Amino acid sequence: MYAHRISAITLLVTGLLFAVTPAIAGDYATDSGSKFTRGLANTTTGWGEIPKNIANESRDKNAFVGVTYGTVKGTAHAIGRTAVGVFDLATFFIPSDGYVHSTYVWENTGSETTYGAQ
Repeated sequence: MYAHRISAITLLVTGLLFAVTPAIAGDYATDSGSKFTRGLANTTTGWGEIPKNIANESRDKNAFVGVTYGTVKGTAHAIGRTAVGVFDLATFFIPSDGYVHSTYVWENTGSETTYGAQ
């Protein structure tokens, strides 16, 4: 009697695993692939925050502020974006939402880069 119960439970668990795994696999592959791509892009293009912030500060204030403060601000955002990119690359196998907004440096170039879950 005990052996039949173990066999039935094993069969049930195996059946559930085969039924659920394909549904999870599609989303998992897409989400982890997106995180890998996002991480690679942010790691390699984080430096783009410097000219982006120079241009934004020059447009919003003046050229002197753009070159001075924009460079400092852009450098800080470049370090932040690159660090988040490295973290995303290192943990791409654990899908999660993006932490840097806008997702890529070339998106919404006229807006401020922000960090955090949304």
